[in-house]
Amino acid sequence: LMGIWDIYSLRSNSWRKLDVNMPWCHMDIDRLYLDGMCHWLGGTNNTSDAYLVSFDLSNKVFFTTQMAIGIPSNMHDSFNSYSVLRNLLLLNGSIAVISNYEDMTTFYISILVELGVKESWITLFVVGPLPCVERPIGAGKMGNIFFRTKDGELAWFDLRTHMIEELGIKAHMSLCQIIIYKESSLPIGGINN
Repeated sequence: LMGIWDIYSLRSNSWRKLDVNMPWCHMDIDRLYLDGMCHWLGGTNNTSDAYLVSFDLSNKVFFTTQMAIGIPSNMHDSFNSYSVLRNLLLLNGSIAVISNYEDMTTFYISILVELGVKESWITLFVVGPLPCVERPIGAGKMGNIFFRTKDGELAWFDLRTHMIEELGIKAHMSLCQIIIYKESSLPIGGINN
């Protein structure tokens, strides 16, 4: 898919057009930035053509990493591979994906060890079943996983204690996202010399 991107540089306070051959991607809220690269999900939910798209901001090149399903192979026969849902997130400084089958409340949390290597996806946690949970939203700074519950509340799951707690906050059905805020000393208008 050919596309034109406009990239803004804070350092030079200028825009630059980039004409690139970009892999197809989902344009949803599952995007993240880590170590000079932007990452998002690409392909479809089918296990054979789902991948992570990574864009290196300094070299202006794309990488794709084939997705490992993250769900035990003995479950593949019981469910259609098209019903695998994935959520991209940053977990303790690593690119991670939470996978589950649609309408199932057991979640498989995998991290990526090496970009471009499908076999480097490692499943770290199996969480659940959590019958009150509808879908994952993201991870907090301490590695807690945030979920939207079936009654529309925001809840967090502590990976250390395996306890879930509702936070008493309503979570919008499709627009709920966790963003980790980091203060910056740069002015909004760009860098002043």
